[in-house]
Amino acid sequence: MKHEAGFSTPTIPLPTAADFARAKQGYQAGDGVDHIVVRQWLRTWGEPGHVPFEEWLAAQNG
Repeated sequence: MKHEAGFSTPTIPLPTAADFARAKQGYQAGDGVDHIVVRQWLRTWGEPGHVPFEEWLAAQNG
């Protein structure tokens, strides 16, 4: 597929420390987690060292 002029690839923001802190609070409270954090975890699927979400989230800074 050819890239067409005038269309740029969107920049996907990475989660910040504040995003991870909110995610940890939300997960602990059972309120859910923002998509920006879940998306980052999903990127680890199929990679060596992939771990369950709870374990991965605990290891993130924030």
